[in-house]
Amino acid sequence: MNVSYIFFRRGLTAQGYDPSKNSYNNRWQPYVAYWGAGWTLFFILINGLTVFWKFTASGFFTAYVNIPIFVVLYVGYKVVYRTKFWKPTEMDFVTGIPTPEETEIPERPPKNFGERVADIIF
Repeated sequence: MNVSYIFFRRGLTAQGYDPSKNSYNNRWQPYVAYWGAGWTLFFILINGLTVFWKFTASGFFTAYVNIPIFVVLYVGYKVVYRTKFWKPTEMDFVTGIPTPEETEIPERPPKNFGERVADIIF
């Protein structure tokens, strides 16, 4: 198990919240999150892969400039505003979170033939 995932679960239970009651909780976590993060990293790295066949400095810079920009902006924000890294046990995951009933729009039945066909297709 991932250490941050364990801390996240501890943070929820410390606030009296059962993680299994979360709408997005499933038995595949945190492995699905690792899968998504891995694919994101993969696509970031292969974004400019073609630049290596016919290398130009401008092509390399254009393809990979987003990585140092992200690091500079993130570290710069932390330094300028003196924010700290929060531990999951210190975070509030419960207050202000709307229930699924508050966020989901109830389905309305189709009014005519065209809407019924569209409802079946989509």
